[in-house]
Amino acid sequence: MPPEDLREHFSRVDKLVQEMNQFVPADARGVNEFRADLAGMLVVTIAAMYETCVKTTMILYAGRFGREFEGFTERNYNKLSSKISHRDLRRYASTFDPNVCERFDAILDRRRKTAVRLSGKNPIRQLDQMLDWRHDFAHAGLRQTTISEAMSTHRLASIVILSFHKSFSDIG
Repeated sequence: MPPEDLREHFSRVDKLVQEMNQFVPADARGVNEFRADLAGMLVVTIAAMYETCVKTTMILYAGRFGREFEGFTERNYNKLSSKISHRDLRRYASTFDPNVCERFDAILDRRRKTAVRLSGKNPIRQLDQMLDWRHDFAHAGLRQTTISEAMSTHRLASIVILSFHKSFSDIG
């Protein structure tokens, strides 16, 4: 379960998928193409939610050190434009504090190993996949996933985002 300050963002995605499945069930006739478009829009939404979570995390952290730093952070990271890959997150963490970056690496490594052991999939690669799907759908209209596959990928990719958040939350 996501932490309280990110829960609203994650639950919005879950509710959206629930509505997609309710109003356009997978077993309905003639909806495959439409559901593929919905899956594309879903990955765009998920990537945007990740961006919001990353910004929220950094702004909350900066706010602990004063309003000026919080305002600076909010303005500086106003538009991440999908710059939320693992490499980007490490760079953001080290910009704030090398200790945050070290914590991010340690937390993510522990969680990554567990995820790989349980699912056989690396959350970092799943985040990359989600961002690739987002780019391909948003810029070329390519339909490369299903709603179900997008959510499975999201469950693993979110490990990276939640590890990033935890690394900032436990310091300061």
